[in-house]
Order: sequence, then C-alpha cells, then structure tokens
Amino acid sequence: MRNPVAVALAGLLTLVFSSCQSGPKTGPDTAAIVNQTEIKNAEVEKVYQNRLKQGGQTPSPEEASTLRLNILSQMINDEMLMQRAGVDKLVANDDEVNVKFTEFKKDYTEEKFQQFLKDQGVTAEDIKKEIRKSATIEKLYNKEITSKISVSEGEIKDFFARNKANYNLPESWHVLHLLVTPFPDSQITNARNDDAKTDEAARQKVIGLLKRILSGEDFSIVARDYSEDSSSAQSGGDLRLLNLQQLDAIDPRFRQAVQSLKVGETFSSPIPTKYGYHLVKLIEKEAGGQHELTDPKVQADTRQAIFNRKETLLKTAYLEAVRNQTIVKNLLAQKILSDAAGSSVSK
Repeated sequence: MRNPVAVALAGLLTLVFSSCQSGPKTGPDTAAIVNQTEIKNAEVEKVYQNRLKQGGQTPSPEEASTLRLNILSQMINDEMLMQRAGVDKLVANDDEVNVKFTEFKKDYTEEKFQQFLKDQGVTAEDIKKEIRKSATIEKLYNKEITSKISVSEGEIKDFFARNKANYNLPESWHVLHLLVTPFPDSQITNARNDDAKTDEAARQKVIGLLKRILSGEDFSIVARDYSEDSSSAQSGGDLRLLNLQQLDAIDPRFRQAVQSLKVGETFSSPIPTKYGYHLVKLIEKEAGGQHELTDPKVQADTRQAIFNRKETLLKTAYLEAVRNQTIVKNLLAQKILSDAAGSSVSK
C-alpha cells in the first residue's frame, strides 16, 4: 500500500514543477532562481562547509539539509535586496568597498591576512563581494527604513511608564574583558584567528597583551583581535553592565578585581579563573536604585529600544514586500521534498 503522505508530496511536487517550466533555464547545480539570477548549490555548499568548521559538530542528515535551506534562504533574501538596490542605484561602488576592505585588513600583516584567507577558505575577492553586499543592503535599508523612523517624546514616556520596574537596577559595572584559554578552541572568533593552545602559551600571550594595553593600545581593539571568548571578542570584549552576582558567576577573583578599579582603569595583572586568564577594564559604574526618565542614559536606552522595535518590524515588512514583487524558485527545497516523497513511496 502506498504511503498517503508520499502521495500528497508527489502531487504537490507535480504542481510545483509544472509551474517552473517557464523562466530561466536551470541545471543540476541550481539551488534557486531569483528573478533571472541563479544561485548555485556550490555557493550554498561553500557557506555550509564554513559553518561546519565553526560549529565543530557533525550534523545529522536532516540537520544538514535544514542548515543548507537556512543558508539558501538568507542568500535569496540578500539577492532580492541587492536587485532592489540596483534598481534604486544604491549599490556600493568600488571606492566604498575599497575603504571598508582597507579597514578590514588594517590590523593584519600581509602574511597573517593570507593565512586568514586560507583558514577561512575564501579569497580577497570573496571578502570584497560580502563587503559590497552588506554595504549595499545597509544603504537600501537606510533609505527605505532607518532614515524614516521617528520616536516621539510621548512614545518614550509611555514605554518608560510600562517598563519602569526594569530601571530599578542593582549596582553594576560596565566592563571590557579579554580572555585567553590554555587549550585549543575550534570556535575562535577573534579578528586574528589567534588561539593559545597550551597553558604556557596562554600565559605568555596574556602577559604580552597586557603590556600592549598598559602602554596605551586600545583595550577593545586588542580584545577584538586576540580575545578567545567567542561571545564577546567581536564586540571588543564588551560585557556591558554586570551586577555583583554576575561578576561572581565568572569568578570571585574577577569580581574583586573589577570592584578595585576606578572608571577607565585596566587591572594591572591577568586574573586566573577556571576559564583561563582574563584582562579587565572598567568603563563605567552604575549606582543601584530606581533610575528615572530624567536620567539621560534611561532616555537614550528607552529611545533606542523603541527605535529597534520599529526597525525590526519595518525591515521584516519591507523584505516581504520586496518578495511579493520577486519571482523566486527554490529548487533545493523542491529536491528535498522530491527525495522525501521518493523515499516514502519506496517503503
């Protein structure tokens, strides 16, 4: 007896494929078509393999297919937006791309940069392509969304009234930190892809970095380039505001070091914890208690929260509006459904 789910899937696929007879020609390596532009399976696979390197775990067949679909979905979205930006003449030009590329490279020696490209499995042109895409989409969103968002004083007052309890805060410390771990880590996300693999290497590395910071180098840039904390390296080691309990959760020695600092100071020695060796700098200290809307920081935080909420909504709506005007054929999704239908029928 045939599986009814398989029959339904097969019927669906017949309709889908019959609707795809017109339009640009596709081949075995076609993952999707966005209007007249082809996205190849090889492009999806390249991103997929890089994600696997970062994840460190081998996914199941179902997880692998889901990840590929998610990657392709993002590629489709990006291509739709790039095409719309092209119509509006907003595509980032070579000069804009080169400025951002130079900024990206500035903290690498040429040898280190070439090693980075090799480790990531990309070329300089791949990076420039990504820079052009992100800069272009940013320009499009700024024109269509960001520049048009306004936040009124009435909205700020209303938001604060409804969320006032969230501003009754404990004493807290805004800190930057840099972590060096004494073991290999496959998920390093610092800009230099730098990883100390032994305890001795970690101690030498953290001492050298501390000397650079105390000599005047910017803590956040050093943390971005060398910190082995995957959750904060890309933001320059910014842990934002932490209360006593959160500081203690890292380590009591870490908390004691932070509490001993004046605003703007970096602790004068590495702090050993179970995670490795930390460097820490105090950016600001917040008094505890109820913070009122008269506090400029509360006003700024409230305004930003409302702005972010509007921006998220409008970007989502804008993307869907662009999709309504775009012909998209996701052949990878069709193939996954077809394979599932064939597998079910054979059983």
